[in-house]
Amino acid sequence: MNVTKVKKIGWWARHIRKASAYGPLDRAVRQWRGLGSVRTSTGTAPNGDALVYGMNATTLEIGQGAHTFKGMIGLAGLGGALAAFFALFIMSPDFISFATSERSWGLLTWTIFLDVVIFFPMGLLFLTIFLTDFFGYTDALLRFDRVRRKVWMFVGTRSPIELDWDRLTPVSQGITPANSNVNTFRSVLLVDLDAEGDVKFDGKYPRIASIGQTSLNEQQAISQYEYVRQFMELGPTHLPSCETYLEHRTVFRDIVRFFGFLDLARNIDWRRPGETGGGLLVLASILCMLLGWAFLPFDLATYIAYRCNRVPKWPAKIEAYAKDGGEMTTPVGAASGRMRIVLKEVPFILLWVGCAFAVYAWVASWFIK
Repeated sequence: MNVTKVKKIGWWARHIRKASAYGPLDRAVRQWRGLGSVRTSTGTAPNGDALVYGMNATTLEIGQGAHTFKGMIGLAGLGGALAAFFALFIMSPDFISFATSERSWGLLTWTIFLDVVIFFPMGLLFLTIFLTDFFGYTDALLRFDRVRRKVWMFVGTRSPIELDWDRLTPVSQGITPANSNVNTFRSVLLVDLDAEGDVKFDGKYPRIASIGQTSLNEQQAISQYEYVRQFMELGPTHLPSCETYLEHRTVFRDIVRFFGFLDLARNIDWRRPGETGGGLLVLASILCMLLGWAFLPFDLATYIAYRCNRVPKWPAKIEAYAKDGGEMTTPVGAASGRMRIVLKEVPFILLWVGCAFAVYAWVASWFIK
């Protein structure tokens, strides 16, 4: 039996980790609920919609949900970096010049302290967030090999982390936002634990694989895990068909999707008797007319980030393993989640985008005066 070697860490890193996110201190608050063994069913119907990138008879490739807010986080990081560097390179020299001329050594010391301790480090941090989000990878992929009983986690430029499927512990993780005591987001994790129940690490990376995206519906999150579990235990022929599959690149429609509200216009059928989606579409139109100016930059940032990101590439050895099962293809019968614009969406796109640009023009007029 193959044994995965875990990289040893130093004394200081071990002690810091005991008080960090996956150590004993966090065990009481990390909201994990065990799902049994990877060999036993959860009793939930499998669902692979918007989960799979590709598969064949022996290999399944999915995402870890790392693409959920791509571009949006990077745009916020760019704004933070510009603000920090504006304070550092534009405002601080004026303060330093004023403090020097007035011999205000307290103001001078305080300004230099803020530059060194706050503005410069925060500027680098926000710049790193921007660069990572816009020029990193499209997703953190997972590959499952049912023949070798292995799972590989893509972690960027270093070699993938290899996990033994039979040694993993599936858990349902709850994530409660700080400003909410009711809404708990759920995701399913595959965790490699040691004898004491603590998470193993591979260098600085915890040996944890996240299945798909987080959801407010726990059963939906578990159904994605069950899709993966049945692939590993029973094979692809026992899996239900998927409606959509994932792609690494975006299309033009994603710019004007307005956080999914455009899908309402696409799905409604005015020729169908008793169609009830009109009221919801009207409410969505009012919301997009009022707030489209705020939605559009984030949708555009997501589109640009996906275009600039690199598509993950597996090492030749892992690619060779996948060839044992034939060509990697999308799930049979599934359609792409990246849809093209249809005619009935055009009026809503023109209306919402027009309202957004009207707001931009109004704001710009204040600077032109």
